[in-house]
Amino acid sequence: MTRSGYSMIAGVIAALLFGTALAEGLDDADLQAMRDAAKSYADAWLTNDADTVMATFADEPVLSPSGLPYLEGQQAARAFWFPAASPPTIVTDFDLTEIEVAGSGTLGYVRGTFRLAFQYDGGSYENHGKYVTILGKAADGRWRITHHIWDDLPQDE
Repeated sequence: MTRSGYSMIAGVIAALLFGTALAEGLDDADLQAMRDAAKSYADAWLTNDADTVMATFADEPVLSPSGLPYLEGQQAARAFWFPAASPPTIVTDFDLTEIEVAGSGTLGYVRGTFRLAFQYDGGSYENHGKYVTILGKAADGRWRITHHIWDDLPQDE
């Protein structure tokens, strides 16, 4: 898909989320379920298990990693985070701070900041940044991540 195609999709998502959010807001149970889904994502990383992390996503998620092209689908996400030919990344701490949660119907988002600590190939690393997680409500009533966008911030911010 071209950059203009992605821009159009982003515009449609924004219109759906923001254009109707006031008219048809989600109830407290759905907002809490979305918060729980975002927290489940962070908690899944602490298990250091690929299947647990990937289970927090819809069937065909879209990732937008900081400074990289879009990654589409479970296979692309799994290959990015859990490459077969690399040493494992061991997440030791992952905290999300929610700034906003909202949505309409079966589509919503959680926006916030994150702090992450992990070990990789004998080294220890820390990172922090901002994120937007878009969630869809599945037929079974569970909220799953459909799009996850994050941006790393410089260490002094």
